[in-house]
Amino acid sequence: MGGMMGMGGGSVPNLRKLDPEDRVKTIQYCDDTYKVTTDDGKTRDFWEWNLRFKTDSSKEGPEKGAPAIVDAGMMGDRADVIFASPEEISAHVEKKC
Repeated sequence: MGGMMGMGGGSVPNLRKLDPEDRVKTIQYCDDTYKVTTDDGKTRDFWEWNLRFKTDSSKEGPEKGAPAIVDAGMMGDRADVIFASPEEISAHVEKKC
């Protein structure tokens, strides 16, 4: 049995096989909002309490330097950004207003 199980009982997706809309290009932080831009060029805004940063070092986790974004809320207002290692989190978040 590979991968972790989510709270809903489903398995976590393979984060090495990402479409451009699921691969994070940049993350900017200003005041209380994160702006996450994906490889397809779209930017989504998240209130700081609605965006979580996680890591997945498993064989199905994201590749180094290529974090993934996964929707986490039922209304599209929450998401998880998943990194290959903790060190990548600070390197990807830029404070910019």
